[in-house]
Amino acid sequence: MDLGPEFWALAALVFVFTYVNGFHDGCNVVATLIASRAMPARAALVAAAVIEVISPFAVLVIGASVSHTVQHLVHESAYTDPAAQRVALAFFGAGILAAVTWNITTWYFALPASSSHALIGGLVGAGLAAFGSGQIAWDYFWERVVLMVFLTPVASFIVGFLMLRLILLSAKRATTRVNTFFKYAQYVNMAFLAFNHSFNDSQKSVGMIMILMSVVTGAVVTSPPLWAIAAAAVALSAGILFGGFRIIGTVGNGIYKVLPVHSFSSQLAAGAVILTSSLVGAPVSSSQIVSSSIMGVGSAEAYKRVRWLTARKILLSWVITIPLAGALGALLFTLFRLIV
Repeated sequence: MDLGPEFWALAALVFVFTYVNGFHDGCNVVATLIASRAMPARAALVAAAVIEVISPFAVLVIGASVSHTVQHLVHESAYTDPAAQRVALAFFGAGILAAVTWNITTWYFALPASSSHALIGGLVGAGLAAFGSGQIAWDYFWERVVLMVFLTPVASFIVGFLMLRLILLSAKRATTRVNTFFKYAQYVNMAFLAFNHSFNDSQKSVGMIMILMSVVTGAVVTSPPLWAIAAAAVALSAGILFGGFRIIGTVGNGIYKVLPVHSFSSQLAAGAVILTSSLVGAPVSSSQIVSSSIMGVGSAEAYKRVRWLTARKILLSWVITIPLAGALGALLFTLFRLIV
């Protein structure tokens, strides 16, 4: 199938977003592992990158419910109309470029904002400007995006809090050798977290490719193409491999002084919440979930030692990401339409 040069140019932009997502969000996977000194930074990034290049293919077995959520945020009838193809291409480019711009901005300021919410905000904002509010699937937006913005961080905080409390209670009479266990147990938890992060995040890029294919062909694409899964896996893994050390510093050291037991608890809590979200088709934020789990773990041990000033900055970035990325997407679409 000849999809044309415009398709491949915009597809490349999707994978630029995926790469940026890797070093922006993916580094959360190893932040506490590095901060607790359980593994050197470069080794941790390589290990995570290997896992994250494999896990996207799990959609072939488990299903691509997150991709379908992204694909259905804007009604298919809006972007598959052949008469409006130029508008649809401008909508798509504006949404992706808004997400990339927001990610680079928050990376520069070392804020672990959500790449997922930047993408969704950019897509919905550009969709509103291009097609009007009647073409936005508000049920998907409110139930699978906005609700999860509030629900998943709370769930991650609570799970992390309870997990550390349970561990501290169980290990009251343990010797110092238990620290060795938690140090190496983090390797398993990191693999679990990396798998679930890549499984969820790669589907967002695949969902965007499905939208783009639908725009170009004029027919709704219902199955994720294998080449798109592979390209998303490679781009996400490459982003992690080169590491977003600005974000690693904020997440690993800026919220709480992380020891192996804290890292173990937060990784397990975050991985469980991301996995559950993926199974219900929610495109969630690994940044939110990992940061919240660290806040929960820190509060379980010493509430006053949590750096709440840093936490407030992170919370602010969560609140403003969707509306600001949405406004940027709408602005970029308006500019693209004037140019085209």
